[in-house]
Amino acid sequence: MLTPLRDSVRLLTAFLLRSVTLTSLAPVLAGSAIGLVIVTITLLANVEIGLPGAALLTRLAAVAVALGVGFALDDPAARTTVVVPLPALIRRTVKVLPAAFLGGAAWTAAAALSRLVLNPDERPLFPWGGLAVEAAVLAALALALACIGLRRTDGEHGGLVAAPGLLLLVLAAVLLRDQVRLFIAPGDPSWERVHGVWGVIGALTLVVALLLGHDRRSTIMDRCIQCR
Repeated sequence: MLTPLRDSVRLLTAFLLRSVTLTSLAPVLAGSAIGLVIVTITLLANVEIGLPGAALLTRLAAVAVALGVGFALDDPAARTTVVVPLPALIRRTVKVLPAAFLGGAAWTAAAALSRLVLNPDERPLFPWGGLAVEAAVLAALALALACIGLRRTDGEHGGLVAAPGLLLLVLAAVLLRDQVRLFIAPGDPSWERVHGVWGVIGALTLVVALLLGHDRRSTIMDRCIQCR
């Protein structure tokens, strides 16, 4: 009785590990490096930029990391690996995890360096929470756009949609009027309200990403069930 179950667990584990190893981490590494370089150059230049400037550096790092995460789901061999025993949503979720961990670590390092740019008396005012929410939502937006790209390219190149789409969304957010702007300076009276809006956007984005993460093509399990 235990042998079939043990074999199934081994098979699923092998597929999950294979999904992790196929994750496109190079773009995430590149985006993380760009974000860290931007912050490091400012830190080494010993320029006093104040709290708004430190927040801007952290946001630039968040955009760079999110752009890299948008390529995490790319699979150039997707056309030849359609028939697999796991749903696409599970495979893609597993692929996102190492990219999200790496991107999160890079953003945290960039934010810590940005905080060091501030004068010692300003560092306690650095808005870790709000900026972290922004970074998470940007990454979620990149993944949702990548899922759209995967549907357009048979699961191969989600980053082709995620990268330009995210840049356009960020540019649109920057150009919003003051009454509805999303990128505001730390200490602004509407900081809490605006980041509540960020949270709502993030939740909706995750729902969209989960809906789009399903592959419309059937797997081996689906076909077996249909045959029965």
